[in-house]
Amino acid sequence: ARRKTGVADLLSAEERAQLDEVFEQAFKAVEACVEAECGRRRCDLFLDLPSRRNYPDYYVIIRHPITMKTIRRNVKAGKYASIGDFHRNWKLMFDNTCTYNEEGSVVYEDACEMQWALEETMSHLTGKDYTPPIGMQSPLPTALSAALALPQQQVTVPAGFSAMDLTVPSANATMPE
Repeated sequence: ARRKTGVADLLSAEERAQLDEVFEQAFKAVEACVEAECGRRRCDLFLDLPSRRNYPDYYVIIRHPITMKTIRRNVKAGKYASIGDFHRNWKLMFDNTCTYNEEGSVVYEDACEMQWALEETMSHLTGKDYTPPIGMQSPLPTALSAALALPQQQVTVPAGFSAMDLTVPSANATMPE
């Protein structure tokens, strides 16, 4: 089958339809998250990236920004060949949010609520558990979590660099499914 991009889809029409249905239900679950007190849609802050002018540090701290609009565009273009690929982009968006924003902030809480709704819906629809195991709920990206778990070493930051410019390789850091 051909997608809107003109690229051949590696999935059969039936497989693509099944994936698209899961993707659509997942979007609906996230979009249905509203703040009880005022009825505010939690997802509205996640449709577009933060302004580079107002939040320049976001683009220093967050290496791979992504929005709900980007995820939706990827679904329409048939870029996700699996539910795992789809889930990884959502997780990236939530991890970015929790890395940049302070725990307890409105945006942080919105991300947590939406992630719960997404993963509960995906688990229900697929029979696979998408919720992170106990001890793996850290909002920090896996590589950063692994780096923080390493024995503490004295690191000297060279002149002209910030600590954000340094990367800590981890031989055993893996991306959870």
